[in-house]
Amino acid sequence: MTNRQLAALLSLGLIWGASFLFIRVLADAGVAPLGISGGRTAFGLATLAPFAWFARRQFPRTTRTWMALAALGLVNFALPWTLFGFGEKHVSSGTASIINSGMPLWSAVFATILIRTERLTPVRAGGLLLGFAGVTVIMGTDLGGGSVRGMLAIVLATLSYGFSGVSIRRWLGHVPALPLTIGQIGFACLMLMPAAIATGAYSGASMGAAEWSSLVLLGAAGSGFAVAVYMWLIAQVGAVRAAVVTYLMPPIGVTLGWLLLDESIGWNLVVGLVLIILGVAVVQGVPIARLVARAMRRTVAAPAPAGD
Repeated sequence: MTNRQLAALLSLGLIWGASFLFIRVLADAGVAPLGISGGRTAFGLATLAPFAWFARRQFPRTTRTWMALAALGLVNFALPWTLFGFGEKHVSSGTASIINSGMPLWSAVFATILIRTERLTPVRAGGLLLGFAGVTVIMGTDLGGGSVRGMLAIVLATLSYGFSGVSIRRWLGHVPALPLTIGQIGFACLMLMPAAIATGAYSGASMGAAEWSSLVLLGAAGSGFAVAVYMWLIAQVGAVRAAVVTYLMPPIGVTLGWLLLDESIGWNLVVGLVLIILGVAVVQGVPIARLVARAMRRTVAAPAPAGD
């Protein structure tokens, strides 16, 4: 990656890592899942709308492309953001951030299906199994509880993300990042806000300064600026490599949940995170064995400290 692409990746990790905290704050305040997803799309669209005029010549001209953007608005934003709102009513923000880190596994699965140049080699298949085993470890300590429904909702959201990212690469690579983002979020907002208002998604909420700040930051930064950067990154490096951002989110999400919401960090979260990251690394083609062997050789070859 270039320095510009790497800076974009690090920015996304920081912004989206904090987003799990904001979602949990809103869920604890009594905002319904449709209210969380609807509010963040509204603030995200408001953040991006002023830039639409400057990019007006880049917007698509064909009905087919607009229909594709509408479909992605549902699959890439409306559905997964609502699922995250539901999921974090039942699980901690740290758990949500760790399960979300498995998204590149779904990207690899769908890339193999939809993009002919991608191949599911035995090594990549092993990485997929390793990563999904990590998700199972995280879920395994609470089978039958309400938190499992929350975890399954987040897994489904990551599946939706993975499919959407590969679909963009496969069919919408010709659409520039800003129109691509505004189109999807605009359609998602049209779907979500009327539904949120009609179902009284905000009627039982207790909104103070912390809750409003969480909603604004979740929308403006996480659902506006960051999404545009991510669409640009997909166009630059592809969906699978762009999905590496999920490596960066769990440490930030877990740390913020522990510091600010007093969330516990159990052994299953640590083991699950390690398995997921190892699995994603294998799928991404990171030569783990070679890196470990190189580190061991350097350790053995390092000179011993001088005696007294």
